[in-house]
Amino acid sequence: MDPDDMIKNIEKQAKDGIDFMAIHCSVNRETLKRLKRQGRNGGLVSRGGSFISSWMVHNDCENPLYENYDQILDIVEEYDVCLSMANAMRAGALTDSTDRAQIQELIVLGELVDRARERGVQTIVEGPGHIPINEIETNINIQKKMCNNAPFYMLGPIVTDIAPAYDHIVSAIGAAQCAKSGADFICYVTPAEHLALPDVEDVKNGVIATKIGAHAGDIAIDMERFGEDDIKMADARKSLNWSQQYDLAMWPDDAKAIRDKRPPEANDTCTMCGNYCAIKIVNKWLDKADKTAFD
Repeated sequence: MDPDDMIKNIEKQAKDGIDFMAIHCSVNRETLKRLKRQGRNGGLVSRGGSFISSWMVHNDCENPLYENYDQILDIVEEYDVCLSMANAMRAGALTDSTDRAQIQELIVLGELVDRARERGVQTIVEGPGHIPINEIETNINIQKKMCNNAPFYMLGPIVTDIAPAYDHIVSAIGAAQCAKSGADFICYVTPAEHLALPDVEDVKNGVIATKIGAHAGDIAIDMERFGEDDIKMADARKSLNWSQQYDLAMWPDDAKAIRDKRPPEANDTCTMCGNYCAIKIVNKWLDKADKTAFD
């Protein structure tokens, strides 16, 4: 790859109308030096980061996207492109999270964000992909500090490495903690992650899981603001109002399909408890009892 060709391709895509570009500008020789000195269990898993890093080693040169960053800013400023500051040093294994290479790149990212803002260019900073739950809030706080509160984009994240085929569930757990801790943008993960190119069904399941996780995190921030439908759902369930429950569900058709497939004998219950429905019993007896009955 020729450096001029890299820049020309960025300009071509900007001219074509691309509004959002992930560019690996923050990998430099100092970052790679720290990566090599420390070492990693999972190595370097960013695809773009692997291209740029290997190019730097092969040519014994600095990253041209880092060296020519001002030229890139000229292009994205002219065509009003939002820069997604790609994270090449994100960990690909839990044991590598929040290491020196990642933090070194984050320092550079913060400096690049400042330079972009001076030009009026919008930026989003990409964050970790594999990270233990207990480090998520720390990472977000560090990023917000280093990058002057630039919007933070979390890749999943994956909070355990041993659940292939169910990484959409793993990432939903991470997404909940990310949303609760102040992440601004969350990348969904599919069941095919680490295994194959996702198909349409994988994409659907990944988006569903991440949306649930993000909503759970939002509720932890402000129940009144983000949990209005959850509060209404509680009322609908207490009154055994099934049509309202479907209306409030994030995916009404899916919820209705499950109940319709296993219809109860009594229309106001479900097949989990049938006539022994706890809510139905409470509505009949406990709620009607005088408040002083147990004094």
